[in-house]
Amino acid sequence: MADLKDTYVVHCAQLTCTQGMRASMLVLQNTHGVFLKQFPVLTVKDCIANSNIITFGGCYSMENPDTQKQAEEIKKEVENKCPDNFLDKIGNFFCSKKKKEKESEEQVEGCYRVLGKCQLALCVGQEWDYGKEGVEIDGAKPLMGGAKLYCAYGGEIEIITSGQPEEGA
Repeated sequence: MADLKDTYVVHCAQLTCTQGMRASMLVLQNTHGVFLKQFPVLTVKDCIANSNIITFGGCYSMENPDTQKQAEEIKKEVENKCPDNFLDKIGNFFCSKKKKEKESEEQVEGCYRVLGKCQLALCVGQEWDYGKEGVEIDGAKPLMGGAKLYCAYGGEIEIITSGQPEEGA
């Protein structure tokens, strides 16, 4: 089987995002007229959010405004359900430091991650970073496996399958 980097990407290739909740698909709304194994071939310019790239369901990035909003709502809910106990009140009295301030100063490892709505934020004019040199489809390089894009919220989007059917399928 060929290395993914040596493989042309076609309609329905799988993608992952380092900040995404699940894998996604790369789709092509209108073909460029070039097909491989009866599937339309994509180019490095086929990277329009919510058109070519289906969202990843949810986003774990704290740079995403929706994830920040969800985290703030959870924090408020926890603070309402868990008011200061007797020891917290004694500590606040003697240390003059509120529980909320102590919590924000400490980074707790192994805690749950907050999930917001995936809102792909790709820079205008951004293209996939890996296309086949020396070949053009509609004035753009054909897209190759393993290519990456970068979301403004810190996610690294990568093509993990070419979308081509397996031999014998």
